[in-house]
Amino acid sequence: MRKNLRIIFRSIGVLALMIILFCYAMFQGGFVSWFLFYSFLPIGIYQLLFACYPLRTWQVYREIEQPVRQAGDEIIVKVHMKRRLPFPLLYCTFEENFPQSLMKEDTKKAKYLTSQTSGKMTVSRRLIRMLFPLFRRKFTFSYSLQSLPRGEHTLEKITIQTGEIFGFIKKSYDFKVQNTFAVSPYVHDIRLMSDMASYEQGGVISNQLQQTNTTVASGIREYAPGDRFTWIDWKQTARKQTMMTKEFDREKSTDILLIHDNYKHEKENQLLYEASIELSLSLIEKLEKKDYETSFLSIGKRAHLFELGHNEHQKSLMKNYLLTVRQEEEKAFSIRFREEMSHLNKVDSIFLVLTSIDPFLAEAILEARQRIKHFAIIYIHPEKLLSGDEKRILEPLRFSDIAVQELSLEQLATDPVEVNFR
Repeated sequence: MRKNLRIIFRSIGVLALMIILFCYAMFQGGFVSWFLFYSFLPIGIYQLLFACYPLRTWQVYREIEQPVRQAGDEIIVKVHMKRRLPFPLLYCTFEENFPQSLMKEDTKKAKYLTSQTSGKMTVSRRLIRMLFPLFRRKFTFSYSLQSLPRGEHTLEKITIQTGEIFGFIKKSYDFKVQNTFAVSPYVHDIRLMSDMASYEQGGVISNQLQQTNTTVASGIREYAPGDRFTWIDWKQTARKQTMMTKEFDREKSTDILLIHDNYKHEKENQLLYEASIELSLSLIEKLEKKDYETSFLSIGKRAHLFELGHNEHQKSLMKNYLLTVRQEEEKAFSIRFREEMSHLNKVDSIFLVLTSIDPFLAEAILEARQRIKHFAIIYIHPEKLLSGDEKRILEPLRFSDIAVQELSLEQLATDPVEVNFR
């Protein structure tokens, strides 16, 4: 409303100036007075027409290439603008209003080397482009957004501002243009230094993943490409006149539960939390590639459990959760961890991803270890070396046959990231 009043008052000023010059020429006469009037006349008419020009009738829309990306990637955004009247405009400025979710940057592995001291990922994004439409009805330009942070981001508003040649009258309009794109967490290349396999007799650790037990055949089936020559059942092949192979019992996959701490802790920086999200997703994908029965549990104010296995729907829900999840208010994780462990169904192995540890949590872990066959902790910390307090807390866990691996932010910048569950 204030903008419209400003335009009206300035238009009245232009009109008043034209009337004053005309009256001056009529009463004064002479070349100079009429020259001033006729010189200002086209400018004044243009300014009045410009004041009436409807900027809101423009059609503005975006086009986002590949709206699903991974953290650290870039996207190309194309902006298209159309207008009905080819009214001459010397210039116009385009401003993209970025949401708060994009006021961060993610440089993939490089962020673990450049941001260790502060742990901040914040950045100021602003985009203003100068365009020169003149008489054109359609014009298009593109821009890129780099170092995208994890999350679901929505671009909602575009501001276009223009003015006449002297800048006496300026007009701007906010176009509500909504585009949403998703940026999934960065997935690290993981190297498992110790694979796990379980049989009906119990859980063991082996250095090779054995997926098929070829000692006892459970049935027969038709030959499929990739079957070994030694698996062919010649008797059944002769009887059925088609190539038949023996079918073996698949080894029972280990039930692995990956637990993620979603609470905010004292002195914990933003980078550590993003590292825990990335490592959790990377481990889940690596374990699924090795055909393990995995589940994911994120513990915060609410517990979010995703029983993955080979369930694509649950896997999709987990990825959507990790896409948008944020740290919850500071609270003792050890209390919620005890609660979840108390009513947890039978699980062979637990992998716990932590960015902070205290004596109360260590005590809760030792209690849970008594009911779990294999327990592993991945402790992510910002410095190269652990502090004395951290070492004193972790030492009793190692003596209790809990696999504890320390991962510094610098180690997360390596390729691949080595994870040892032994």
